Amino acid sequence: MDASWKNCFEEELLCPICLNVFDEPIQLPCKHNFCRGCISEAWAKESAAVRCPECNHDYDQKPAPEKNFKLANIVKRFNALNAEKAPTVLHCVLCRRGPPLPVRKVCLRCKEPCCQTHIQTHLQQPCVAPGHLLVDIEELSAWTCPTHEEYRLLHCEEEQVALCPFCCISHCTNQRHTVCDVDTQRVQMQVSLRHLRRKPSLMEALLFAFSSILAVVSQFPRMLRVMLMRQQDRLDCRVQNIDEQLSKLESDKTLLKEAVCELKEHARAPVFPRMHAPL
Repeated sequence: MDASWKNCFEEELLCPICLNVFDEPIQLPCKHNFCRGCISEAWAKESAAVRCPECNHDYDQKPAPEKNFKLANIVKRFNALNAEKAPTVLHCVLCRRGPPLPVRKVCLRCKEPCCQTHIQTHLQQPCVAPGHLLVDIEELSAWTCPTHEEYRLLHCEEEQVALCPFCCISHCTNQRHTVCDVDTQRVQMQVSLRHLRRKPSLMEALLFAFSSILAVVSQFPRMLRVMLMRQQDRLDCRVQNIDEQLSKLESDKTLLKEAVCELKEHARAPVFPRMHAPL
């Protein structure tokens, strides 16, 4: 399918809410079509009275959405044709003599591929603000929105993601998110990085504190081993003192027993000797 015809055809198959090709299209009584999921989400907060997001027609009660079978078949065939298309072959637009050289960069602003030889030539050409944005051909798929096949040139501050213009309209505009150009976001990040590099004192202090902690932690096992050895020596000394005291007590006990026995012997002996004088 020719690209111009495809784009015109696709515009008629876009849901007015999500701006994507219809997914299970349904039709309201006012004859406007929406994705079933989109209209259900749009009416989720409404209790009874609702309105058509396209023409603002008021309904006293939520109408029962009916599937648009004809439109669903058209969407199905369109998706099948779109899936069968051959991959796009990029050629350098500045190679005018001889066969074009292999593409190395793609300008996301101008949507023009260029070879390694013509990169500087392309950068010298006029471009809309904020200027050329060249990316490697290997990174092109990451910059391309798979739904709308547009380059992701906008950055959502709240969600911290890169979006294409259609995704930005469907996701960020209604929620009033702050959106800027991806190149502006890149410049801001570079400025923040340079600002951090100009203040290395905090980082150096953190590194010094971390190294000090590591030094103390590395010495902790040796310190613990020395403390345990000293405690063991003190315990051994106490045990030795207790053993000596026990030995002394045993010796004193034996001496006391001998003294008691001697006292008993003296106690049994008569105090005055018997006199055997003749009368």
